[in-house]
Amino acid sequence: ILGPAFALSYAVFAIPLGWAADRFPRRIVIFCGVGIWAMATLACGFAATFGELMAARVIVGIGEAALLPAAYSMIGDAFPRDKVTVATSVFQAAGKTGSAAAFGLGGFAIAFAKSLDHIDWPFHGPAHYWQITFALIGIPGFLLMFLALSFPEPPRRDAGRQEAVAKGTLRAFLKQHAVLLSAATFAFSCLAVVGYSLTSWVPAYMDRHFGWEPARYGVALSAMNIFGALALVVCGRVVDRLFARGMRDAHLRFYTWTIVALSPAIIYAFLATNPYVFLACYALIQLITVPFIVYGSAIIALLAPAGLRGQLLGMLMFVFNIVGFGAGPAIVGAITTYVFHNEAMVGQSLAIVVIGGAGLALVAMRAVLPRLDAAIAARD
Repeated sequence: ILGPAFALSYAVFAIPLGWAADRFPRRIVIFCGVGIWAMATLACGFAATFGELMAARVIVGIGEAALLPAAYSMIGDAFPRDKVTVATSVFQAAGKTGSAAAFGLGGFAIAFAKSLDHIDWPFHGPAHYWQITFALIGIPGFLLMFLALSFPEPPRRDAGRQEAVAKGTLRAFLKQHAVLLSAATFAFSCLAVVGYSLTSWVPAYMDRHFGWEPARYGVALSAMNIFGALALVVCGRVVDRLFARGMRDAHLRFYTWTIVALSPAIIYAFLATNPYVFLACYALIQLITVPFIVYGSAIIALLAPAGLRGQLLGMLMFVFNIVGFGAGPAIVGAITTYVFHNEAMVGQSLAIVVIGGAGLALVAMRAVLPRLDAAIAARD
């Protein structure tokens, strides 16, 4: 229920909802997606069986999958090309800030819900605190969905070009940029594996290796997420300035510079004996695990016709979630269980995945830099 029920539906439905974002008003796609998300989240609180809760979680994934393809497509049309990265960085930073706030606000929500445990809810009857928590989270969505109607729909850039609507355009685009897209997707997938592995296993590592309780490491990880959100915006501005100065491959080139510059933290993180040194390294590693979807969407905005961006973003989300969320944490668990045969060595397993994933991503990005430069030059 926690992982696959959400992750698989989120990944699979990103593709058809990306197609919808290419064909229908994108703010309406977001409006409907948030409404479905709110309804399904509230339905989790009404679930009385495992199957009902799993079905509600699947629909939560469907509703949430509507947001990114439509949002990134709109950002690509609403902002000049040399400001797309910082715009998408601000948007993605909101998600990181929400993740950070969830550690604290989620705790308050659960505590408040426990004070209401077993009260009678309309149409529900006596409700447990976890059911009340789902309701507290889901109900505001029915109001917040109207924010999607508070801004104008930007005109689609290049919408008049026949390449954006011709039959078979998606296949032709994928064929034309097969090597570039394959290498970039591989690199970003490696970083997705690193990011999802850290998100899933660092709490256990803090517990097993340093003996920290959840109340203690939760606050620290919230701070690290906020740092990642702020750094994402700063790095996005740097990439846009490099691109504006004529560096057409800035999105991947700057990424490779970041990986090389942070290699000491990447290598040393799980050798650190001081928990605060580890947290500092973890914060720096977020500079390579957070931005991949931002830079990926920016590259699509630069290369792809307007009528293909939603579908391409949906395909990227499918790969990143299946590989990153589906395989990353499982790889760490498998190494810990079947290679080291010791739960206390989860740090060594994380080190293998983090160093290996970052290294493979670096090699793939460096190899494909000339193709990105040439592709954007041809597009111009």
